[in-house]
Formats: sequence, C-alpha cells, structure tokens
Amino acid sequence: MKTILLTALLLMALGWQYGHAQLSPMDENSPVGWASIGKACTGSNNQNPVVVTTEQELRNALQACKGGKASKTIYISGNIEVKEKLRYDKVANCTIYGLPGSSLYNRDHNDNADNAGFFYCQGWENCIFRNLTLLGAGAYDISACDNIQLVESKNIWIDHCDIQDGVDGNLDAKTRSDNMTISWCKFSYLIAPWPRPGESDDHRCSSLWGSSDKIGDDEGYLNATFVNCWWYHGCGQRCPRIRFGKVHIANCLWENGTTDDPAQYCIGIGHSSKMYIENGDFSHTVLKSGEEDMRGHNKYYLQSDKKYHFTITGCIGEGDAVEIGRGYTGTVYNPYDDANYHCKVYPADMVYDVLTNPDNGAGATLDEELLTTRGNANYGQTTAIETATAADGAQVVGIRYYNMNGVRLATPQKGVNIMEFEMSDGTTQTNKLYRSER
Repeated sequence: MKTILLTALLLMALGWQYGHAQLSPMDENSPVGWASIGKACTGSNNQNPVVVTTEQELRNALQACKGGKASKTIYISGNIEVKEKLRYDKVANCTIYGLPGSSLYNRDHNDNADNAGFFYCQGWENCIFRNLTLLGAGAYDISACDNIQLVESKNIWIDHCDIQDGVDGNLDAKTRSDNMTISWCKFSYLIAPWPRPGESDDHRCSSLWGSSDKIGDDEGYLNATFVNCWWYHGCGQRCPRIRFGKVHIANCLWENGTTDDPAQYCIGIGHSSKMYIENGDFSHTVLKSGEEDMRGHNKYYLQSDKKYHFTITGCIGEGDAVEIGRGYTGTVYNPYDDANYHCKVYPADMVYDVLTNPDNGAGATLDEELLTTRGNANYGQTTAIETATAADGAQVVGIRYYNMNGVRLATPQKGVNIMEFEMSDGTTQTNKLYRSER
C-alpha cells in the first residue's frame, strides 16, 4: 500500500501542474451508441481506485474483480511489461484507465499463445477501457492472441485507446459479445509482420467481429458502434471485418495503406452482417488493386454468396450505396430507427482534422484530469467521505491525511491533500481532496 500511495502522490502532484484538459467539441465523453442501449455502461463509477505500476499489481486488481465480486477503478501508471496473457473471467463493473504516458507492452515474439496478447475478456460485463496504450509484438497469426479480445462480453466501452501490433488482431469480438462501443481509438501495425509456417505471412488484421460463418448462435449479437476511430499505417485489413452483428461505423478515418505498403482492404462485410457506414473518410488510404471479392476500389470487401446488407452514406472517397446480399430477408439496418440510439455525427470533411489532432483526437490523448473527473460531481470539493462505502458494502472506519510531500497531517490543510481511507474489510483506498481554506 505504501508503494501505491507514494506513486499516487507523485502522479497527482504532476497532474496538478496542468490546466483543465479540453476535449474535442465532437467528443461526447460517454459510451454513445450500442454500449448505451438497454443497460448503461458505467464501469466502476470511479469506485475503489488503485494505481498499478507492475504486472503483478495489475493482476491483483483484476483478480479482485473476477466473478463480479467488487467494483474496481484501475489506473495504469508507467510502462508495464506483460509477459503472460491477462485472462480473468466474468469481470464486472470495472474501469481501466491508462494514465498519461503509460503503456502495457509485450514485445516477446514466440509461439506460446499464453504469452501473447493482453486482455482476454471472457464473460466481462459493464466494463470500460480508456486511454490505454497497448504495444504488441507484431502480427504472427496465433489465434486468440489479440491485444483485446471480447468473448461472451457485453456492455463494453473502449475509448481513446492506442492499440498497436496485435499478434492475432488489435481488437476482436466473438461468441455472443454484445452492446459494445469503440470510440476515439487509433489502431496501427508499426512492426513488420512475422511469417508463421503454415499460417499467414502477413496477418496485420486489425479487428474481427465474429470468428466463423458457422456459429449461428452469434445471430442477434455482436452489435457495436465504431465512432471516431482511426485505422492508421500497417492495418492491412479488417478495419473492421464484421459477421452477424448490427454495426454502425461513423466518422472514422482510414489511413491504413501507404504507397510503399498498400493495404488489402478497409471494411470487411461478412456473413449475416448488417452495417451502416456513415460520414467516414476513405481518401487517405492506399489500397492494392485487382483483389478478388473487392468492391469500391477495395474500400470494402465482401463475399457475394453470403447473406449481408449494408448502407454507405455521406463518406469521402466512396459513393453512397445500399446493397443486399443473396438470401438476406428483413429490413435494412439503420441505427437511428431505434429511438433510444444516440450518436453525434458530423460531416466527413471534418474527420481527418478532428481525429489527427494530437491534443484531443483519436488515441490515448486524455490527460489525468479528464480521467479522474468523469462521473465525479464533487471533484475539487470537500466530499462527504463519512458516507463512503466500497462496492461490497465495506464502511470507512478510519481516515489519514497527507500533504503532497507525503507528510501525515492531523487535519486537511489549505490546498491539495491526500486522503487514505481504512475500510472495514481491511482494505485501504486513496483519493485527493482540495480545501480552499483551513
């Protein structure tokens, strides 16, 4: 606890040197779209914060959330090497923040699937990932070794993450995962792909939704919103590729291919997919020519014998279209037919400038103040800490105060104070308190 407290003190001291962060005017700072349908995605509600600086501390924090036992707010600090996949099943009510400048990295190239990738999320519910930087080892085509893989997970919000060089993929979802929103994320492959004997020589495949045409149980699931996402250099395909789900792709940017390294395609329109592609910018990618099963100058890929339908509207670099595949019956998907669906969309000619803005565009561009204030109406005030409780009902039984130099105080002083709560279940929590006068 002493190590975590000292780390928190340092981070908070640094954070208070900066002014209030400014989000893009286009950033709604909330899980819009599918993650807000039915049941709101709230994550931990900023309860039970813990700062982690090592792989083991991260594992301990995730273990505490396993099985939905408790809410947890996990702040990742510094650059942490992850040597083994982070697999914790049935995590619920959890928020994982990356503090500015932090990352999780795994650059070890090997054939062991247990040692590749980061978050394997089996049965996760009501969870948030924000401002994470995930640095993989590079494409090597080992199944299920993604930087984030969602399996039977629902009500998930992934926001402002920088996701690079996934071994199998950067971000995949399968097996009845549902109600997911991916917003303001940047995807890239910056390491040359590793050829794998008997498998793909170039598996720079960013996001696969649905692992097989044959899994009929996925029908009605895999519903997702991709909004303000940027597929950057090296993403050769699957940006994203969709099976089964109803998927809204809005205000996204494809810069995945270059003259020296052209991409195979942008969006994959797969079996039984229902897609609405709105106000995106395809004009900055360079794509291979003459590829089989490609349409629209390779902007999208489909297999003509599959069931699917899609709408493209308001995009740059691709004309409006509505197409219904062989054997599909039913209405053409439009997310706005649901009165409860909300997603702010702006003209496509603004997308490039908005998403590539280094201060508040796509990627891990949030600063600490934005991360710590979301959902906290009492930020900067003396809070009613006497009524604080942990998610499992534990009560505050003791409070200690420290100044920003780590010196213990008898009472809070003017300025920034650190509070350490002693809980009735034996755990401790920390928070910061600003007092304008003694």
